[in-house]
Amino acid sequence: MGDSMYILDKKLFASERKRFVGGIVDFIFVFVSVFISGLIIVIIGNIFNWDIFSIWGRFINDSTYLALFTFLMFNYLFLESFFGATMGKFATGIIVVTENGTKPNFGRIFIRTLCRLIPFDVFSFLGKSGMFWHDSFSKTYVVDKRGLERDLENFYSIDLIGQNEVI
Repeated sequence: MGDSMYILDKKLFASERKRFVGGIVDFIFVFVSVFISGLIIVIIGNIFNWDIFSIWGRFINDSTYLALFTFLMFNYLFLESFFGATMGKFATGIIVVTENGTKPNFGRIFIRTLCRLIPFDVFSFLGKSGMFWHDSFSKTYVVDKRGLERDLENFYSIDLIGQNEVI
């Protein structure tokens, strides 16, 4: 039994509702992040007497969507690489894992983030698999964190049956 490897059960997959709410929270978090970073840039510019406000204002006015999209992509890449979850996923209690229930490596998260650039990725869950393309191409899964922890604990505690307890 010691050689057995854990494989995710579909019952652990996060619901569409949790994923939708997580996406909304992520968007709000990024929007607030852009606002706060702009505020910090303007304050620093004023302290050092730079004309940063006009540069930042032109950037935001000319490329608001680009700024939001860039912040969103870095949000996904950074937070999922280090924590396995974004702010939206933290808020809804879901995480990104591999099929073995482990945190994905940076390469998988990078592929996952790049795949979000595919047009109509947000509608890809409507297919037969019920997964987004950024999940299936990167071979990652979004699951309920508590359910996964319970399932992993049960799976690995089975290996301890019949072994002497070490005190």
